[in-house]
Amino acid sequence: MTTYRYKHNDRRRSGTTKLLTLCIILIFLAAAAVSIAYLVIQTRRPTIGVNYGRVADNLPPPSQVVAIIKSLKIGKVKIYDANPQVLTAFANSGLQLSIMVTNQEVQGVGSSQGTSDQWVQQNVVAWYKSVKIIMVIVGNEILSDYGNQALWNSLVPAMRNIRASLVRFNLGSVMVTSSLAIDCLGSSFPPSNGTFRPDIASSVIQPMLEFLSSTNAYFFINVYPYFAWADNLKQISLEYATFGSSNVVVSDGSFHYNNLLDAQLDALVSAMDKLGYHNVDVSISETGWPSLGDPNQPGTNISTAADFNRRLVRKALWKPRGTPRRPGKYIPTYIFALFNEDLKPGPTTERNWGLLYPNGTRVYDIDLTGRQKVSDYSSSAPFQVTLPSVSQTSISPGNSSSQSNFGTSQQSLQQSEKSGGTQWCVVNLYVSYLTCLLCLQHLLSSSKGHWWNLQL
Repeated sequence: MTTYRYKHNDRRRSGTTKLLTLCIILIFLAAAAVSIAYLVIQTRRPTIGVNYGRVADNLPPPSQVVAIIKSLKIGKVKIYDANPQVLTAFANSGLQLSIMVTNQEVQGVGSSQGTSDQWVQQNVVAWYKSVKIIMVIVGNEILSDYGNQALWNSLVPAMRNIRASLVRFNLGSVMVTSSLAIDCLGSSFPPSNGTFRPDIASSVIQPMLEFLSSTNAYFFINVYPYFAWADNLKQISLEYATFGSSNVVVSDGSFHYNNLLDAQLDALVSAMDKLGYHNVDVSISETGWPSLGDPNQPGTNISTAADFNRRLVRKALWKPRGTPRRPGKYIPTYIFALFNEDLKPGPTTERNWGLLYPNGTRVYDIDLTGRQKVSDYSSSAPFQVTLPSVSQTSISPGNSSSQSNFGTSQQSLQQSEKSGGTQWCVVNLYVSYLTCLLCLQHLLSSSKGHWWNLQL
């Protein structure tokens, strides 16, 4: 009888141990599942884009620029050509890159499929295995070159030829579009009155929209609330232009607007609707606010530029997204620009759109993930960023700055690519995996190595 009780209790303890072990496994598997789900969500979370212009003689080399971009948590980059040195720097970086057929190349590409094939082979095919090229942009603001009918007429044929070349080389997943300025609209207020200019509506825009619709590509628009505000100071408030108003400022039928950018975008949507294209998605290929201007250029200061871009990032990446006409719609957005560019002609504003000075100092602090609320920033004071050291001793053609400006003794700006939450998930996933292995090993050893011997 005593022996029976001992064996009975032993069996109960053994069963309890096994049950407890299985519970531990389930708990850690659940933790692992949560970690994996979090990582997937973080991976799929949209990121802000930036325009990497190089009209300057004092910028760091492209390899340093790539490190800077990654440290700022920027995920998408747009350049204004297909410079080989820049493409080399982006190799294996994981950054999504949009390259451009320059305005000077458009007519040649539009008039010859062979020229288009050669361009794609040289600038896409040769790099595609190492550089994440997601888009070819055919020209920049071509329709703002008023009176250049020959160039206008070449635009859509060039887009079609580039697309055909990409398909020919089995790269049909690469989008093709063109960046247009907001002056492609002939009227924009109220937004429901949005229409394209009559000189381009049927001859260029209509076939372009047909192309974009058939290839599921974005309509790329360069849109700057700053210019609309600066030209209409008495009619448009600074708060409305910089996302600073929480109240409705403009009502247009059933649509209500508390910021100028939404109104501008919806004017474009209305114009497309009038031509019968309701399904073409919009991407903001350029927007921003200058941090310095001439005395006769109001609103050009660091504080206002910081407010605009901080609020822009929050709006682009965090809910509620979209515009009144397209609520909830994610609109890929590229800030203009990464650097202040000292060789750009024109008023002072033209050289002061950058998030960074060429020496690595941020013009103002900004969280480009959009997680930080605007109210949480302490000030708009300059924020030092130290450029990383690299062995490269030259920069892209067109820039003649000396490498000595970026000495190799400087500390690296490399920061963790992952947030603290993501790091925790990786550690948690690893611990869960090891724990599960140990528990399984214990169960198998206690059941003579066979799962069917497990008895509770």
